[in-house]
Amino acid sequence: MVYWGSDNGVNKFRCPHVLDKAECPFGTDWCSSSNYGMVIKTKIEDDSRLFCSPHRGTKNWQKLYDERTSVERYFGRQKKHLGLESITVQGTKKVETHAYLCAIALIATVTAVNTAEREQKAA
Repeated sequence: MVYWGSDNGVNKFRCPHVLDKAECPFGTDWCSSSNYGMVIKTKIEDDSRLFCSPHRGTKNWQKLYDERTSVERYFGRQKKHLGLESITVQGTKKVETHAYLCAIALIATVTAVNTAEREQKAA
């Protein structure tokens, strides 16, 4: 089945033979009498890990996945290099403050590196 869009929490899949994505020996006669072909609709709420929106493999899904990987890289950097992996304080407020200080340290480091690179290019 070929993904054919999503609407109101429902993914729509169509027969690949009708869309010229696959060659079926029986044509569309065995699965549907319609020229539109067989249609299967799946609710995302039934199994959100299997039927997601945007559907896996689409451009929107790839864009969202790329954003996710950049966020995971950021958190990995925070944990490994800036001390979020081995927190020695207890309490939600203290941990939150520690995380903010780590983020400030990362931003300050990036700013310093960018400034140094600009000065080198200017010289």
